[in-house]
Amino acid sequence: MTLRTTRHLTSVFLLHQGSVLLLYRRGSRAIADSWVGIGGHVEAGELDNPTGAALRELHEEVGVAADHLDNFSLRYVAMRDTGTEVRTTYYFTADLRTGSPIPTECTEGDLRWFELTTDPSTLEMPPTAAVAFAHWLGEGRHDEQLRFIVLDADGHVTGPG
Repeated sequence: MTLRTTRHLTSVFLLHQGSVLLLYRRGSRAIADSWVGIGGHVEAGELDNPTGAALRELHEEVGVAADHLDNFSLRYVAMRDTGTEVRTTYYFTADLRTGSPIPTECTEGDLRWFELTTDPSTLEMPPTAAVAFAHWLGEGRHDEQLRFIVLDADGHVTGPG
């Protein structure tokens, strides 16, 4: 068996007035150019606090601070074996409070608000993001459950959803 490194990431699906903000991330070290939530790497000192990492990334990337949010919640924990690396991504959702600044720019790529009726299969997304986003749009946003996603190196779901 190949020894694998690990990578820990966060991603936030930010909601505002019936839309969700996604980032077309360009030039990432971890993924091909694609649509993702707002987030990034968990720093070494944050390994026991992915919530803090998600809030830091949200502020760094689009200028949204914790006090601009309502209903900030961890919704999915995904693990993906790439063959050389095990990636753990913590997916959060949050509502942007009325009167908070609305993100329009990000140095990591292009921001776009998508209607909640968007067909997620039309979006180019990394494997775990595609599973989490599709499930959340279809049914996960209607409850408060935390769910787990496991994908193998070929991108197939191998664990409970």
